[in-house]
Amino acid sequence: MILTQVFRAMQPKSILDECNMESGRIYTRTMVEHWRIWRKHEVWLSQFDDMHMNDFLFKETTLHAHSRDAAQEGFAKAAKTTHALRKAGIADAQFPHKTKYWKTTVWKNTGIRVRDGIAFLARARGLAPICVQLPFDLQHLKIVEARLVYNRKISRYEWHFVIDDGKEPIMRSEGASVGVDKGEIHPAVITDGNTALVISARELRSTGQGLAKAISILDARKAKMKRGSKRYKRMSKAKAKARRVASARQRDILHKVSRAVVEYAVEANAKEIIIGDVRDIADGINIGKHTNQKISLWPHGKLRSYIAYKALMQGMEILLEDEHHTTQTCPNCGSRKKPSGRIYSCGECGFVGHRDVVGASNILSRRLFGELGRVQIASEMYRHPYFLKQGHA
Repeated sequence: MILTQVFRAMQPKSILDECNMESGRIYTRTMVEHWRIWRKHEVWLSQFDDMHMNDFLFKETTLHAHSRDAAQEGFAKAAKTTHALRKAGIADAQFPHKTKYWKTTVWKNTGIRVRDGIAFLARARGLAPICVQLPFDLQHLKIVEARLVYNRKISRYEWHFVIDDGKEPIMRSEGASVGVDKGEIHPAVITDGNTALVISARELRSTGQGLAKAISILDARKAKMKRGSKRYKRMSKAKAKARRVASARQRDILHKVSRAVVEYAVEANAKEIIIGDVRDIADGINIGKHTNQKISLWPHGKLRSYIAYKALMQGMEILLEDEHHTTQTCPNCGSRKKPSGRIYSCGECGFVGHRDVVGASNILSRRLFGELGRVQIASEMYRHPYFLKQGHA
């Protein structure tokens, strides 16, 4: 199974900057020559023609030959994506045309050697390789490629090592289905149609809100300082540190929430996890600055990706289901009512239940029966999948 391991880059920043600047320069050269040929001769060069022309015109580089190839391939991949978007009907999709001063550097497995737990990433002939101390769990696995990524949120370089652990998950052909409703206060509520698990992690929301408030205060202070001064730089470092701390805390909580979801699915002997599709929740709406901020800080995409790869390791499939009106439809009589607060109370039949549990049951109902209101939950459980300040919960 292909996995990606992320850890901090401890090498001198000057060397790492040089690599990503060179990748950006190679990408830009490839793009410029491609469009020059198109303007003069109206000939669309293929990926390999672009690469061969770039290699012929610009022979000097500090990168390994295959790292240079990866930077050149970046333009062809971006152009291919634009072709696909236009073919799908998105007429305003633009081909790559902007200069890249920085670009992620990629080392393919041909440029990586591992010895005594250290990965040696090759550069151009005559230059010393970059030595990366691998985490213990990576030292005996097959490395597919390595990426040098600059994380703008935390203002640091990170190594992204893509590895193959040699294990192929066996997908389940039989089993139950479980539905997951993602929320802002309760990150996930999962049900198999009999029981429901409400995962509560309010710290996840408070982490995002705390970061937004801290950034707002620091930005206001920076605005009063002279750009480039020592105080200005200290304030920039303070912002980066706040982002690092919040990002690490958020990632930790999301991993624990996703693990709790998958563990429930395994106990329910599920073959598939049905997740409510909220990818378009913020598209084209304006519901006030406070609510807009809550939605923008909601990391539902990260949670879905964490659940997806953990479920795949257990042989379960992830499917997305339309979540419209799932928290407004009574699972007992099918009538619709928009709830206020965390409790759903039906005015027609008197049903009372947790709003997010109603949402999860209706997501499962839509998947199994093609309509809402066909799945009723017998019991609910609550869980806090992280360590509270007062102790373990």
